[in-house]
Amino acid sequence: MTPVLCLRKPVPGFLRRRLQDYHFNALENQMAGPGAPQPRSLVRPPVHVARDASAAAAIAYNAGMAATSMREPAAAAARGQVERGLYSFDPWAWSRAQVAAMRRRDFGAIDWDNVIEEIGDVAGRDERAWVSFCRNVISHLLKIHHSPKSPDLNHWRKEIQDWRGDMHDVLVDNPSMASKLPELLPKAWRRGRVIAVRKLAEGGSPESAVHERRLQRAWESRLPAERPYHVEDIASYDPFDKDAEPNPDLWPAPIAQILNDELGTDYPVRYRGPERSDGRTR
Repeated sequence: MTPVLCLRKPVPGFLRRRLQDYHFNALENQMAGPGAPQPRSLVRPPVHVARDASAAAAIAYNAGMAATSMREPAAAAARGQVERGLYSFDPWAWSRAQVAAMRRRDFGAIDWDNVIEEIGDVAGRDERAWVSFCRNVISHLLKIHHSPKSPDLNHWRKEIQDWRGDMHDVLVDNPSMASKLPELLPKAWRRGRVIAVRKLAEGGSPESAVHERRLQRAWESRLPAERPYHVEDIASYDPFDKDAEPNPDLWPAPIAQILNDELGTDYPVRYRGPERSDGRTR
């Protein structure tokens, strides 16, 4: 009986016809018997030669397919290695390449480690932005509070209004981030206070680095250690209320009084009760 080969992958038509031809002629040799004359053009290899040739052809074909399938992930891995290098020296080009790879579903070209890190850092960037705007507001409030005769008073007031709008925009884009404010406010307070100490010392026109350091120590002891302003007075609205909007007339009571006295504004002077631990007014 002519052996039948079991191939792992489909055999192309030309190879299948070649194998069938070998098997047909092997069967013809068996039926004619040994020694039967045949035209030279019809002489075919014996059965065992045909079997060996068929097996060799099948092995070669499978080997070629296997090599192709191995080259594909290797090429994808090489592309991924290039993308990881691109992340270090050209982040903009890296981000464009990653978007393109995702759109064409080329998962081998995706720099997974850095993509995961970037996605995880999205929330961190928004938190840092909010803290940065808030610390600027706090530092200006402290400067107004403790340097009410400064010629920069109105400039500080206007900058506070701009930064309050930026704080609001960050929370509008990330409403669930309001739950992090009790954690973010202390960071903003510490950084804002440090900036205020430095700026107030510089406002004293120090004659030398030693004199400036002495002024900084004086302001360090003069400014309050704990945050004296409610979060609503810093942001000019209740940031825990997702429907609230900034109110340009809302200021901490002592700041409103100074602005009214020095600039002739008519901001309402509102004193609040103590804050709860979550930042809200009691």
